[in-house]
Amino acid sequence: MRILALGAHADDVELGCGGSLLRWAAEGHEIVLYVATDSAYAAPDGRPVRTAQTAAREAEASARRLGAQLVIGSFRALELTFAEPLNTTLAALFEEVRPDLALVHHSADTHPDHRALSLATSHASRRCHRLLGYASNWYVSPDIFDPRMSVDISETLEEKLALIELFESENGRTGGVWQEHARALAAVQGRRCGVRYAEAFQVVKYRL
Repeated sequence: MRILALGAHADDVELGCGGSLLRWAAEGHEIVLYVATDSAYAAPDGRPVRTAQTAAREAEASARRLGAQLVIGSFRALELTFAEPLNTTLAALFEEVRPDLALVHHSADTHPDHRALSLATSHASRRCHRLLGYASNWYVSPDIFDPRMSVDISETLEEKLALIELFESENGRTGGVWQEHARALAAVQGRRCGVRYAEAFQVVKYRL
């Protein structure tokens, strides 16, 4: 199976579905990672927090750990919009990769970049008949993340946390909170489906 995991920024995919990707990679499936933006951002005072070069280096390290192909898009972080440039880029990506399964930010995510990529992926994936949405943050929204499919990641959670740790720029900013969040969320999702740790997904479409 060929799996395409799309994220707006470097580390989104690892946070949202890294444990599942690790499991599927170990099972011999082919993984392609797509990071839509340069993932660069600065503090409110203008001080750089993560440069595009740093984000690319961290994403490449994660892809190597996963044994995945990495594609980094040309869009700028915090400027992603659901419009024709993104739609045509993703349509070409889906045509080239031809994934059996695609994963992207869930449709109720309130981060503008995440929401734009989710919408554009739904638009561009018309020939891909399995699309799942993952949660990569905890933003509150009037809509909810409604997970209906789960993947047991009990054997890969620690590796997922190691993947997240590779993104030193983000971990330096947040003090390691994402690892704590990932473990706690995986425990909650695991309890829901009767395993120790799990990742849960919104089902956009899934043809058997």
